[in-house]
Amino acid sequence: MLRNLVLGSFAAIAAFWSYFFWDRSTDHLRQLSERDARIAVLETDMAVKDQTIEDQAQTITEQTEEIQRLELAKQLLRLDHRVASIRVVRQGPATDGSDGIETEVVFTELDDTGQPIGEGESMTIKGKRLYIDGLVIKFDDDYIEAGDALRGTSVCLFQGIFSEKVSPEDGIKIDSKVPHPLPFQGDKLPDPLYTQLFEKIWDYANDPEEARRLGVRAIQGEAPSIEARPGKTYRVELRQSGGVTIRTEE
Repeated sequence: MLRNLVLGSFAAIAAFWSYFFWDRSTDHLRQLSERDARIAVLETDMAVKDQTIEDQAQTITEQTEEIQRLELAKQLLRLDHRVASIRVVRQGPATDGSDGIETEVVFTELDDTGQPIGEGESMTIKGKRLYIDGLVIKFDDDYIEAGDALRGTSVCLFQGIFSEKVSPEDGIKIDSKVPHPLPFQGDKLPDPLYTQLFEKIWDYANDPEEARRLGVRAIQGEAPSIEARPGKTYRVELRQSGGVTIRTEE
């Protein structure tokens, strides 16, 4: 009887300590599991935050690039590019004995650095108010903003000079060296697109649908003028998105 009691006591004690260690072990495992779960949540949160930061950085980069592109486009739309100069050599009574004033000028086409393209053309015309006659092709602003290689600029082809005394039909013809795109293409042959447009300029001007197909916003003749003064030099400019202007050299 005593032996059974002793054995029962040992069994109870063993059972108690077994339960105790099992409970401690289970609690420890539970704590480890809870810790791992918290770590997993934190890692997920960190991953989400990292992705958010990466997305925000990408968005900022894209927005910065877009702002820079729009700023460049805005600058290009306002850009005036010097394409020719008119230097007044003489102004006075007509040398042919007729009444009135005549003006002698030297007209010189320029490249994108402001350097002459060949020799200037000397010409004398009756009158003081000089008009420069040009054909201008303006492309859609989208091409200009995108910096399109062919249509990212207006294009001008000089035709002649006339005055308040001389009609355009009787004016002095200009043998334009090359269509003036911006930036100027130097002594390279003009692109076939420009050649095609200038060869059929009035056909395209009267066919808006066909003009739009080529990205053209407007095709027209332009003739800005200036009252010439002796000794003055005038710069002829072509705006990236616009037409031809004449300004006095400072």
